[in-house]
Amino acid sequence: MNTRRDFLRNIGASALMLQLNSLSTFADSSDDNEQPYQGKVLRVAIMGLGGYGTRVAEAMKDCTKAKLVGVISGTPSKIKDWQAKYNIYEKNCYNYENFDQVKNNPDIDAIYVITPNALHHSQVIRAANAGKHAICEKPMALNAREGQEMIDACKKADVKLLVGYRMHFEPRTLEVLRMRNAGEFGKVMFSRGNVVLKQEILNSGV
Repeated sequence: MNTRRDFLRNIGASALMLQLNSLSTFADSSDDNEQPYQGKVLRVAIMGLGGYGTRVAEAMKDCTKAKLVGVISGTPSKIKDWQAKYNIYEKNCYNYENFDQVKNNPDIDAIYVITPNALHHSQVIRAANAGKHAICEKPMALNAREGQEMIDACKKADVKLLVGYRMHFEPRTLEVLRMRNAGEFGKVMFSRGNVVLKQEILNSGV
């Protein structure tokens, strides 16, 4: 692998192979998607109504296993906007000071924490103490001690804790790791995976 063109050609071929593999996986699992989901729906309150919170809310509109039913924000105007856009009841709206009261709200099963990283620790523990499952965006905490305290709080409260990161389990990621370990990329000095890199590969014509 002596030139940038060689590298792009090889990585492009790898990307194509991963796409074909994903299509095969989709075909194999298509029968599972033909039956509508009939199970329990997880009722979620989103904490943190910024850009990523909005993306999650939009994605949940098409979700059959979870539903946006509440919001938690420090900005009253955002709460009003989300109430109107997502048909959220007033009783399911909280701010950062009073959201512990969600303990008394049977309409909410879980709190999805999408706030600045430094707030994850305290907010997940508060959610657990309120008896609600916690979904926490990455990074989970600022250090291992905080992370362990979050885990301990959820175990003590008998609620689930989910960190919003799953890429390391996806078939494409696992295949890239296999290829790297097999030496198919040569000596890797640096790697970064994102949509921009994929577009550069497609535009290269390989």
